[in-house]
Amino acid sequence: MKIGVLGGSFDPIQNAHVGMARLAAKELGLDLVLLLPAGNPYFKKGVTPYAKRLEMTEAAARSLVEEGYRAEVSLLESDESRPTYTCDTLKILHEQYPEAKLYFICGADVLKTIHTFREPEQILRLAGLAAFDRGKDPEFEKALAEFHERFPKAECVPLRSELPDISSTMVRERVSAGGDISELVPPEVAAYIAVHGLYREPRT
Repeated sequence: MKIGVLGGSFDPIQNAHVGMARLAAKELGLDLVLLLPAGNPYFKKGVTPYAKRLEMTEAAARSLVEEGYRAEVSLLESDESRPTYTCDTLKILHEQYPEAKLYFICGADVLKTIHTFREPEQILRLAGLAAFDRGKDPEFEKALAEFHERFPKAECVPLRSELPDISSTMVRERVSAGGDISELVPPEVAAYIAVHGLYREPRT
């Protein structure tokens, strides 16, 4: 069994995230994609409450299931009282799915910085890295070479795709400016944002 793990603050989850999940499932032959919204993303301040980010992530997962993918939302990083770390999450997933091959799905930014994560060797022992090159980062090949030099025994599968150039910040700013986000997020997520009045005020 192959399981892809895609985490993030998902504030909100948007079409680039969904595209990463979709393409990783295709390219790696994943049997399951787990989406993990972070309860307390220690590197970000002022995030939307976890419960709302969770519901948006569940809506995105349903859209993937409707397309024929097996996608689920994991609550492993739901604790808002303390920071959660990738190494701890992967340890638990390894215990839950001892026979599975885990892939940590990420962007090129993580490829460049994973050595700064807590227990990076443990992360790479528990999971292969599936790093996306969106075709817009001229430094990707250099980062890939440096990764293999730093972690010669680790697995890293480069996934190259012209994913949409979207960020969650872009979505929030578009909403606060009264703009249309129908091309930035799944329809269910856009509807949730509208119903709950999220992101109407600019984030400071």
